[in-house]
Amino acid sequence: MAGPRHHYAALDGVRGFAALSVMVYHLGHWLDVPGLAVNSGLAVDLFFCLSGYVLSLSYGGRMAGAGSLSMGQFFRRRLVRLMPVIIVATLLGGAYVISRGRMNGADISPMVILTAVVLALLNLPYPWAPHAIGGPQVFPLNGPQYSLFLELFINLFWWFLRRVDQRYLAAAMVVLCVPLLYFTGLGGDVPATFWSGLPRVGASFFLGVASYRLAPVLPAFLLRPSVFAACMCIMAVLFMWPVDVPRGVAMIWITVLSPLLVMSGARVRLSPVSARISLWGGEISYPLYALHYPVFCWVNGLFQAVTHQRIPMVEMPLVGMVVLVVSLAVLKGIDEPVRARLSRRRGGADATTPTGRASYPMAGATVAASARNER
Repeated sequence: MAGPRHHYAALDGVRGFAALSVMVYHLGHWLDVPGLAVNSGLAVDLFFCLSGYVLSLSYGGRMAGAGSLSMGQFFRRRLVRLMPVIIVATLLGGAYVISRGRMNGADISPMVILTAVVLALLNLPYPWAPHAIGGPQVFPLNGPQYSLFLELFINLFWWFLRRVDQRYLAAAMVVLCVPLLYFTGLGGDVPATFWSGLPRVGASFFLGVASYRLAPVLPAFLLRPSVFAACMCIMAVLFMWPVDVPRGVAMIWITVLSPLLVMSGARVRLSPVSARISLWGGEISYPLYALHYPVFCWVNGLFQAVTHQRIPMVEMPLVGMVVLVVSLAVLKGIDEPVRARLSRRRGGADATTPTGRASYPMAGATVAASARNER
């Protein structure tokens, strides 16, 4: 199933585009600019599908038998990949809330802030968070972190059941979660929709697992580069569509088009230049996703403190540039060095490179590097 490294560069490009789309939507939403990448929340479901596919690719040979990883070993690998950026995002978010409270004279209990910081560092939700620190988001210091919680949850659930036949497990979870998702809708980020996040991540993750298992037996024409190009165009139009699409359209994306995009993207050969750009997009996508909320808070807060006004057409490119710079700095200055050191200590197969991660909601170093390291 595994192919040459450059086969997976296309999936990194998909990941980078999707992460950028999420940031564009959030900037428009937070700055009251309607119609910007309105449906890019569906990128989260794509990330979950990628997670199921690439983790199956990366760990499929070590799910059972003498060489299998224990639950604790697998959990440590996931924490090594996720936590450095989460820690940075939490510290940025916590520092902003404290600074804003002091500047505005807001009476925010230190215990409330401490609770938010500790739970975020543990990647656990805070469903009773007060509005003053970012409630009702279940991760008030960094709203998008809810998807990283769901990511880790489904990863551990999948690994706990690793000795079950993956074909039957994936089929059972898809049959269970997809109808639930249709009725509950997309959610997971606020208390009112928190539990609907479970069928959401279950459906897309196990569609990714099923895609990995089904790809070798699918008709070749379904995995041609033209299919990948068509799915990419559909994704771009869907994410950038200026109004919410009906739930039925969202379900077609989640259950059909997203898995097809992943399976066909795993077969695409890119030119050297396109591959380099795509691989870079995959590398930057996780810190960009995980950091864009607290970075926005800082830039927006400082901008309005200086100008005393909101100018979206100035703030949006400003925030975008700062997010890219901060994301790259955190990736190269903190995330990769920390992961490399922890991997060497662990003495695992991925100790030679910091990009030994396989999945996304947004947690993903390059798919190509992950597949190489974890096979």
